[in-house]
Amino acid sequence: MEAPNEKPARKPRKNVLLLLAGITFLVLGGYFGVQWLSFRLNYVSTDDAQVKGNLVNLSAKVSARIGRMLVEEGDHVKEGQILVELDPKDYLAARAQAQASLEMARQDLAKAIPQLALIRDRVLQGIDTAETSYREAREGLKFAEDDALLQADRVQKDIDRALASLKAARARVAEAKATTDNTQKEYERAQELFKNKYIAENARDAAETAWQVAQSKYQAALENEREALSQLELAEANRRSVALKEQSIRIAEQVLQRTKINLALAQEEKKQISIQEKNIEFLKAKVQEAEATLHLAELRLQDTKVVSPIWGVISKRYADQGQLVQPGQPLLVVNNPSEKWVVANVEETKVRRVHRGSKARVEADAFPGREFEGQVEFIGAAALSEFALLPAENPSGNFVKITHRLPVRISVKDPDHLLKPGMMVVVAIEAR
Repeated sequence: MEAPNEKPARKPRKNVLLLLAGITFLVLGGYFGVQWLSFRLNYVSTDDAQVKGNLVNLSAKVSARIGRMLVEEGDHVKEGQILVELDPKDYLAARAQAQASLEMARQDLAKAIPQLALIRDRVLQGIDTAETSYREAREGLKFAEDDALLQADRVQKDIDRALASLKAARARVAEAKATTDNTQKEYERAQELFKNKYIAENARDAAETAWQVAQSKYQAALENEREALSQLELAEANRRSVALKEQSIRIAEQVLQRTKINLALAQEEKKQISIQEKNIEFLKAKVQEAEATLHLAELRLQDTKVVSPIWGVISKRYADQGQLVQPGQPLLVVNNPSEKWVVANVEETKVRRVHRGSKARVEADAFPGREFEGQVEFIGAAALSEFALLPAENPSGNFVKITHRLPVRISVKDPDHLLKPGMMVVVAIEAR
């Protein structure tokens, strides 16, 4: 008789449990609702964010086969460490050829400089001799003119002077003959050396010019000797006729004219100095060109070794040992794990609440429950659509308004180097 009375007693208890469950649900809902509302008010969040890093692409600068590939993907490298060695044989040969060309250019220049000194001395000496002869000829003409006025006193003096002139002329003839023979031998030797390509053409020409000048001087010496004889005969004849004295004046004028011509020829030889100076300038230019070629060959030889510009990790390898690579062809990618940041694409309607220096929280799906601290470094000056490959303009005239996004760069603290470039993350930025 007591069993039917137990069922009504359970209903109040069930109602209490339902009421407690409802209150608990409302409290939790209110709590999480307040938390969500507080988060929305205090943070700007986006899941359109990605970890970025400074990925350095290393390429070949010269064309060659890979002799040694010294690293693999994942290897840690130091700044300045050699990563790839290309076959340097062609570039070693190019450097050796450039060194030989530079040495030859320097030797040619070293030979030309003393030649210039010799040519300058010879030409200047010839000019000095011609000027001396010219002065002597003018003095001789003046003497002839004075002699016509001093007939009596001049006869004996003319005879003595003519004898002395004859002696000097014969001495000059002997000297000029010796010089001519010597320069002829030098020219024949230079001609033989030129045929065997031991000397340059300008050296052969210089020897020929020296021989021709010596011959001219020899002929001039012979002429002077004959003039001395004529003057002696004239001096002898002065005792017989004053008319012969006038003839001596005309002869002196001729001598002056010849010495003037000789002086002009000697001065004309200055062109040889200019020619040699230009040749030296040309050889100096060749030396500079050879030095530049050698420097370029050394740079290309250095480029056969690919070194790491930073400390980091090999992220990607594009080439294998033995492969023929061309200039600009990618070989490796290296990045510094500590140099990374997050780029969050924030909606334009929310970006006004983001400011430089604001703190941020970064979460990655790869590491659930772990947050990384960050700070806003700068906000992009233009929306991402401005950098799109396809234009945003719609020529049809139909317009659909969409919300654009602006990139926000965030520095992130990751001492364990867990975040990798390319990872997608969720970012929450403190709003102001």
